[in-house]
Amino acid sequence: MTGAVKKPQVIGLGEVVFDIMPDSRKLGGAPADFLHYAVKYGADGHLISAIGADDLGREVVSELQKFGINPVLAVTPYPTGRVLIFKSPSGGYTAHILENAAWDYIPATGAAEEQIATADAVYFGTLALRKAYSKATVLDLIDAAPDKAYKFFDVNLRQNYYDKEIIRCLLERANILKLNVEELKTIKALLGLRGYADDICPRLKKQYNLKYVILSDSAKESKIWGEDNLLTTVKNSRIHQSFAFGAGNAFAGAFITAILNGKSQQEAHETANQAAVEVCRSTKG
Repeated sequence: MTGAVKKPQVIGLGEVVFDIMPDSRKLGGAPADFLHYAVKYGADGHLISAIGADDLGREVVSELQKFGINPVLAVTPYPTGRVLIFKSPSGGYTAHILENAAWDYIPATGAAEEQIATADAVYFGTLALRKAYSKATVLDLIDAAPDKAYKFFDVNLRQNYYDKEIIRCLLERANILKLNVEELKTIKALLGLRGYADDICPRLKKQYNLKYVILSDSAKESKIWGEDNLLTTVKNSRIHQSFAFGAGNAFAGAFITAILNGKSQQEAHETANQAAVEVCRSTKG
C-alpha cells in the first residue's frame, strides 16, 4: 500500500486584513487570497502574519480555516488589519488601508521559522514592508526559506507604500516576479529602466536571476518568460473587462501550485489564466 502524495507546502507572508464595505466585510490581503487559490489547486497553504486580540482577529482565524488555510499568526497589541472600501461616483471602488495594524508588527516567531523551513514556495509583496518592524521580519523569513523554494514576488503596489529600495531588496530575494503593465511602468520609472515591456522583462529576469517573469496586460493577455528562454503567451479575446480585483492573486496561486505539481510552463500558464478568468466572470457586473 502506497502512502498519500505529499502536497506542496506554500506560504503566504505579509498582510492580512478585512475588507470593510458599506454593507459587508470579507477576508482580504493578497497573501490570504493567493493561498485560497493555491489550496484550491492542490497545495497545503500556510499564512504567516499577525492579528490583534480582537473579534476581527478571531474571525481571521475562522475564515482561514474555512478556506483550508493553516494560520501561523502572532497575536499583537495592535488591531487586526482593515481596509475601508468606498464606492466612487463613477461606479468603481476606492480603498483606504488603515495604518498601525497588527500586520505592521509581525514577529519572527518559532512557529513562523519552523514553517518557513518546510516551504516549497513563499509568496510576498511590497505592502507588508511599509513599516520597519514587519519589513525586517519578512526579509529575514524569506532569507530563511530553503534554497530550492520558489520565492514569488507579486508586486501589488498599494497607495504610496513602496519605494525603489523596497522593490530592489525584494527583487534580489525573488526567483519569480509577477506584475501588470501599470506596475511595470512604475518600476520602470523607479529603477530608471528604458525600453518596451518585451525588452525590460527578460532583462529583469537575467539581472536578478529569476526563473519566471509574469506580466499581465489587463484582460488582454498574459506573458511568462521562463527557463531556457521559453516565452508563453495566453490571450483572452472573449473577456471584455479588465481583470477583476483578486484575479491576479488567483493567477499566482494556481500557477505556483501547477508548477510545484510538475506541470509544464504552458500548462501552468493556461491553468493560472483560467483561474483569473473565472474570478472576472464571477464578479462581472
